[in-house]
Amino acid sequence: MLVICNLPEIYAKYKARWIEQQTINDKKETDDSKSTKIWNRLNKNGLTPLTLAADLGRAKMLSWLLHERKKVQWSYGNVSCLLHPLDQLDHDFHNDSQQRPLSVIEIMIKNNNPELVHSITISLIDKKWKYFAYRILLRRFLITFFYLLIFLGTTILRQTRSETTSDENAEEAVLTDDKLSNALYQIISGCGRAIVILGALLKSAREIHEMRTLGLWNYINSTGSIFLENFLACSFCTGIFTAQIFHLFEMQQHETLILAFTSLIGWSYMFFFIMPFRFTGPFVIMIYKMLFNDVLRFCIIYTIFLAGFSQSFFILFNENERARIALDLENGISKSKRGLSFNKYWVDVQGERYLQVEQVNNDLNYPIDNETNDDE
Repeated sequence: MLVICNLPEIYAKYKARWIEQQTINDKKETDDSKSTKIWNRLNKNGLTPLTLAADLGRAKMLSWLLHERKKVQWSYGNVSCLLHPLDQLDHDFHNDSQQRPLSVIEIMIKNNNPELVHSITISLIDKKWKYFAYRILLRRFLITFFYLLIFLGTTILRQTRSETTSDENAEEAVLTDDKLSNALYQIISGCGRAIVILGALLKSAREIHEMRTLGLWNYINSTGSIFLENFLACSFCTGIFTAQIFHLFEMQQHETLILAFTSLIGWSYMFFFIMPFRFTGPFVIMIYKMLFNDVLRFCIIYTIFLAGFSQSFFILFNENERARIALDLENGISKSKRGLSFNKYWVDVQGERYLQVEQVNNDLNYPIDNETNDDE
């Protein structure tokens, strides 16, 4: 309740009183009967006072709790070295179970609340980025880039497999590839296709493992760059597998369409790697927010208007309206231009105008279709 009401001073007094009472009780009780510390207790939602302050967006309470946990390692003049416990603050990699409580960093990412950004969390993120995140991200960027280059090469080879030259004296095209070049093409294309499929399989296995670790609901409800990475990765792998299925059934037209869509998704995946950098990140975030916020809302509103007006025009439109428009346009044409060949919709027979239509009779000499075609 003190965390919810954002009362750090009263919380400090209550904690000091609890520690005093607990010290007295510990002298009387055995070690097995010691209760959990008050700052480590979980509520029904699995949150401690520190993580509850982060989840509720209590920036003042969160800042006070973070500073209250610090320890001074050494101090020299006005310079001090502080130690901040990582329990509840950072992801506990010793506990990979799905039921583990969320840390402050995970709650900040989930809620996407900029008011919770603190100097301690910034220092923690900078340390992570310096020691392993930048290195791993750079390695994945290079692997993905070379993988997409191989995917691009296989696509180009597929489109230029049979180079043909037209012969003026021959009706059929002549293949210019000889046996050696054809064999070389088969080897390169086969290796490239195998690498593309293998990469999609490995990425799919990684995404499935992430779904099992985080849970399907948390995987789907991820936000920011993680949502972008998950969506593009799943879409790309699905496109690769679908294209291979069409290739096995020799449905080349459908395979080409899927590959075109997959290529766009694959190269869009590179946005995930340039998002963390300050030089390119703001532009990627701007495009991302425009597509999923402004453009999406515009498309929804546009679809509603389009469906409504289309249905209205379909109901109102009939042959009378068509005739009225045609007659109005005809009245605007001068008499001299009405008789021109491209405006003449009738035939002259002995000085009279006639409408010429075609009619097909059945075996009993009855017309099959009694309706005339007004367009002819």
